[in-house]
Amino acid sequence: MAVLLDLDNTVFDSIGIYEFTILEMEKKAKTFGFSSSKEFKKVYDAVRAEVKKELPNNPVNRLRILYFKKMSELLFGKLDPSFVLKLDSAYFGFFLQGIKDWKKKNSTEFKKILSLLRALQEVQDLVIITNESLRTQLLKLSVLFPKDIQYKLVTSEESGAEKPSALIFNKALTDADPKQSYIIGDSLKDDIGGGLAFGLEAFYLKSPISSAQTKSVLEKKSLEGKEYWESPDLSSALNYILSLEKGIVL
Repeated sequence: MAVLLDLDNTVFDSIGIYEFTILEMEKKAKTFGFSSSKEFKKVYDAVRAEVKKELPNNPVNRLRILYFKKMSELLFGKLDPSFVLKLDSAYFGFFLQGIKDWKKKNSTEFKKILSLLRALQEVQDLVIITNESLRTQLLKLSVLFPKDIQYKLVTSEESGAEKPSALIFNKALTDADPKQSYIIGDSLKDDIGGGLAFGLEAFYLKSPISSAQTKSVLEKKSLEGKEYWESPDLSSALNYILSLEKGIVL
C-alpha cells in the first residue's frame, strides 16, 4: 500500500515561487553582469523562447541551466562556465527562499498538511513521484519537509521515463499493491492518467492550499471512462485517504 504524491504544485506552489525567483533575479541583474533588470528580462525571455522552440517536448523546468548557458553565449559571445553556475546557484537560492516564505505565509494550512502526512505515514508508505532531476527535488525537499516526515523519492531521472510511463509508476509502487494505493497530483495526463492506468485511486488537485472561498468537497470526475476525484486542495485529499485507511476524519 502506498500514497504517491507529486511534488511541484501539489505539495507547494511551485509556479508562484518560480515567478518570485525570476523577479528576484531581475532585481539582482547588475550583480550578475547585466546592465539592468530590463536587460536580464529581455535576454532570459529570448533564450527561454529559443529553447522551448528547439526542444518542444522537454519540460521547461528542467531546462533552466540551458537557459543560463545560452544567456552567457548571448551576453558575452562565448560560454563562461562560472557565469552559468553563478546564475544557477542564485536561481536555487531564491527558489528555496521562496519555499520558506510560502510555508511561513501558509503556516496554518501547511501545518495541517504535515499533521495529515504524519498520521498517514503510520498506515501507508509515502512516495514522492516526480518528473524532475534528483538534485533539484532534493534541494526543494531539504527545506520543505521536517525530518520526521518519512517518504521515498522516485524521480523520472532515475526511472528512465517520465509520468505517465509505466516505468516510473512500477518503480514507485515497488512492494505496494496498486489496488490499495493512491496518487495525488496536479496533472490530469501525468499524475491522474498514469495512476488510473495502474489501477490507483486518483486525486486531482486544483491547488495545494485551500482558500477561504473554497469548500473542502471532493467531486467525482471521469477521464477516458475511468473515475477519479477532484479535490480543492491537498488537505482534503489526504484527509479522505486517511479516513479510508483509519476510519476517522481529522
